[in-house]
Amino acid sequence: MEAGLVGVLDTLPGMVFSINPGGVIDFVNRSLADYLSIQFQSEKDWNWPIAIEHPDGSTFHSKLRSMLEQSQPFQMEVPLAFPDGASRSLLLRCNPMNDGAAERRWYGIATECTVDSRLRHKNDFQRIVDSIPVPVAVTTPTGDVEALNNPALDYFGMTLEELKNWKATEVVHPEDLQATIEEQLDAHLSGTFYNVESRHLRHDGIYRWHNVLGLPLRDVDGTILRWFHLLVDVDDRKRAELELAAREREARLVLESIPAGIGVIGISGEVETINGPLLRYYGRTIEELRDWANTDVVHSDDMPRMIDAVDRAITLGQPYDLEVRLRRADGIHRWFQVTGSPLIDDGGRIVRWYALHVDIDDRKRAEEALAERERESRFIVDGIAGMIAIFSPDAKLIGGNQQIIDYFQRPIDELDNWATNGITHPDDLQLCIDSFMGSIETGEPYDYETRFLRHDGVWRWFQLRGLPLRDTDGEIIRWYGLLTDIDDRKRTEEQLRRSEAFLADAQRLSKTGSFSLRLETSEIVWSAETYRIFGVDPANPVTLETVLSRLDPESVLKVCNVIETARAGNGDFDYDIRLVMADQSIKHVRVLAHSEKNKDGEQELTGAVQDVTESRKAEEAINEVRSELSYVTRITSLGVLTASIAHEVNQPLAGIVTNASTCLRVLNTEPPNLEVAKDTARRMIRDANRAADVIVRLRALFSRKPPLIEPVDMNEVATEVIALAFSEIQRARVSVTTEFGKALPTVAGARVQLQQVIMNLLRNAIEATSAVESRPARIVIRTEARDLEVRLIIEDTGIGFGMDGTKRIFDAFYTTKPDGMGIGLSVSRSIIESHSGRLWAQSNALHGATVGFSVPIHLPGHEVEGPEPDGPDAPRENPERGER
Repeated sequence: MEAGLVGVLDTLPGMVFSINPGGVIDFVNRSLADYLSIQFQSEKDWNWPIAIEHPDGSTFHSKLRSMLEQSQPFQMEVPLAFPDGASRSLLLRCNPMNDGAAERRWYGIATECTVDSRLRHKNDFQRIVDSIPVPVAVTTPTGDVEALNNPALDYFGMTLEELKNWKATEVVHPEDLQATIEEQLDAHLSGTFYNVESRHLRHDGIYRWHNVLGLPLRDVDGTILRWFHLLVDVDDRKRAELELAAREREARLVLESIPAGIGVIGISGEVETINGPLLRYYGRTIEELRDWANTDVVHSDDMPRMIDAVDRAITLGQPYDLEVRLRRADGIHRWFQVTGSPLIDDGGRIVRWYALHVDIDDRKRAEEALAERERESRFIVDGIAGMIAIFSPDAKLIGGNQQIIDYFQRPIDELDNWATNGITHPDDLQLCIDSFMGSIETGEPYDYETRFLRHDGVWRWFQLRGLPLRDTDGEIIRWYGLLTDIDDRKRTEEQLRRSEAFLADAQRLSKTGSFSLRLETSEIVWSAETYRIFGVDPANPVTLETVLSRLDPESVLKVCNVIETARAGNGDFDYDIRLVMADQSIKHVRVLAHSEKNKDGEQELTGAVQDVTESRKAEEAINEVRSELSYVTRITSLGVLTASIAHEVNQPLAGIVTNASTCLRVLNTEPPNLEVAKDTARRMIRDANRAADVIVRLRALFSRKPPLIEPVDMNEVATEVIALAFSEIQRARVSVTTEFGKALPTVAGARVQLQQVIMNLLRNAIEATSAVESRPARIVIRTEARDLEVRLIIEDTGIGFGMDGTKRIFDAFYTTKPDGMGIGLSVSRSIIESHSGRLWAQSNALHGATVGFSVPIHLPGHEVEGPEPDGPDAPRENPERGER
């Protein structure tokens, strides 16, 4: 029986008792125990002190059992025997409690049977009810409120009349009202005991939970006379239960929301429950997992350890913690850390066990990988080309790799005294102390260079870099230092420094500077010689505006075009520019550059600039001399060609004289023959033009006028030269054959200079062929077009060049002729190269030699840069030429 109810019944002035289903009295309140002078002990059977000598004494127990078996309310008298010898009787009124259980309990009230007891019954009953310290309501068999005790009236703060209509008020909480009415209605219909919990409104407006016990009062015939409703305040207990239920729900939610597996195990080792994450991991029901030790959810290699850990924990009451592999629903085993902890009540007893399953598979794999990396790191540390030193936070050397031991061949504890043991070069010692100890004090990394003494007595340069290792709180727990041997690098740097000095001297002597231009950022870097060439102070930053400000307008356009082309992609550039210096003097500069992406992926233009002002002036002087030589060569050729020129001029002059005589003769006849006269006049005009053409060609060939660059027909130029040399060809008795290409494209060239080249080559062939008597003297002149150029080739059967001829034939002043000057072919090569062509010579397989040249074809829309004029002061005008 609940302690609260016992306390209530003990305070009642009436005598109350209860009988268990076995017919044994298991409770009497204090009033009944005091009346009978028998102390009640719940652990012992309690019996009425029956007076056996009373007529009903011997039959009392059998009558009581009979009444109990009928399961109906009853009342009966019990004769009592008291220690003082007095005999009295008690009237017992008992009602069965029908709460749906298979066996019934009985509750009763005992009253003393005296003469006026029946008269006092009603008053005693009201007095008993009023003395109950909990609210009590008395209702009729139909449920109408008949009476309320004072605690009930005080609790509700209402009158009896107000409480008679309790169903229509808020006396019972609206959420509990319907259930309470239904419980009472069912009890009234069945005539059985009811027990319901509901909230009732206290006079201060607060609802409190009560356990409402409904008991029917019956007469001797079993008819219900009235109902007693006992309201026991269970608010504190109910709230505790609700709070406990809420905590249990919250605990369940917590179990389900924890992103880890939770298993609840009873004190004997049985599985009580498993949360959702763990069930989902296994992919099994809780029933399947109750006998987990006989399943495959734990890896077979780990199952014995798991069973042993759980058994030891339950036996010894000690927590367990182990790592095992658990089988996932898809059959994959993953590592888990299973931690079992007991739940202990206030008495120190273990109530149950909670087993936390944390997935550590990734951590295990990471640990394995970390261990492997640590092993690899150790191999790497011992294998790197550097020494590793490990220092404590107070700068004590506490470890190092194998390289540092091999280098010094001293133990670590001896190397700890590096400032005094002589391994640091004396000149570097103070720098080492300041740098290293400064980092120890400030916690900043260190980086410096020093020399260390090797075990064989050789000093070598090292770069020392150190970083601190900090814990989660930012405190330094050790220092790691890397000692990298840079002795070879230091020597290389010294050599590089000397090489840079040599390079600077070489650039200064050759007047060649270097530069780089990042095309995306326009960042420019110049060498010292480039600053000197451009006349810019090295202290000033170089920009693209600085470069362009030093150029003449034509060079500005040229440089801008190169930059735009370089931005578009990779390429090579070779061009000349002119610098206008501060004193307005002109510098000629040649630029060689290359555009490509650098290591950063940026397009960069790099190259070299060379001051060619002096060489350009020398070239101009050489060109002037070359022009003079070319003119001398042409004048020299004039004497050789005198006979041919006279023959060419005499023939048309003789024709003019003959035709003039004929014209006069026919005009003097009577009548004059005008048709013949007209015909002879036309022949005179023709011969005069022939003579004029010869004169024009001669004047053009031997004049000092500058050449005119124009589209030239190579076949036409060769034909004119053959005509000029016709008399010489006849005297030498040489057969000249032409094999001119059909529909040759024109070439871009100076007509007069090309005539001079062909004349030199043809005269050399005539002289070489005329000296041969043992075989036919033949010369073949061919023209052809190939690969965007036109070739002219002269092949002869002459004496050839000799052993060294092909190597030296184009050298100035080299000749194989007794009376030759050795400048003809040298001048011819200069002319062809100035036309962007090439001149070559080779010996034939049998006899003679082949000499030829090629000149690029003329492309419409392309400007042609002509060769140098015959003299620096020669006027730029078109030479006179006749039409053949």
